[in-house]
Amino acid sequence: MHLFAAPAQYCFDLLGIFAFALSGACLAVRKDFGLFATVVVAEAAGLGGGLLRDLVLDVSPVAFTDPGYPTAALVTALAVYFGRPPDEESWAFRLLDAMALGLFSVTGTIKALQHGMGSVPAAALGVATAVGGGVLASVVSRELPTLMRWNADLYAVPAMAGAGGVSLLHGTGTLDVRTAMSAAVAACGLRLLATHFRWRLPRSSMWRTTARHTSGGFGVPPTAGGHRPVPGSGEDTLRLTVPRDVFAEGPWP
Repeated sequence: MHLFAAPAQYCFDLLGIFAFALSGACLAVRKDFGLFATVVVAEAAGLGGGLLRDLVLDVSPVAFTDPGYPTAALVTALAVYFGRPPDEESWAFRLLDAMALGLFSVTGTIKALQHGMGSVPAAALGVATAVGGGVLASVVSRELPTLMRWNADLYAVPAMAGAGGVSLLHGTGTLDVRTAMSAAVAACGLRLLATHFRWRLPRSSMWRTTARHTSGGFGVPPTAGGHRPVPGSGEDTLRLTVPRDVFAEGPWP
């Protein structure tokens, strides 16, 4: 099952690598990383998902066999580091990120199906392909990945929609180039709508109940224990304030 011609598949891959590497490079520059670290984070973001996919499928990772893939991430990192980083809230940046998420969720699932995986495992690997690079870049940068934050716009859900759509089409025998691209467009559109309308998954019941019935969290008054709501956050987030005497000079117990 080969849906896309080799040149088209290669262009899709490079586009996705560029978009994710751009996101990783911007993250590194925002955290004031050096040149080498910026390249590492960009490479992790651009190639991490595909590398994970190929390792699971037990095939030679294309990131190590085709020099064009790491070169695309390298050039992106250098451009961001020595140039002016793009506005991460701009429509163009969001569009690139959403397109990469949709494309990688679809192509990752298709490659898994080509190697004999069942529909559900293939969809799971497609999601991992789409989000794996971002997770790896965040971990390397010591930052909580987007898909693990409750207050982040939908990220994994669009990837699940694209990957699940491909598996469903494959199961019904209707998977072809047109329907595969439709799944990618649907995933991309869902991600764009989520970033525009701030669609998010609900917070856990415990935190919502705590925020509703207390002002400091877990029944602790806001003036006790140093727990205070973040002013003007508009969210049920708490900030831990450490008393100054904790850092007083003297031997540790």
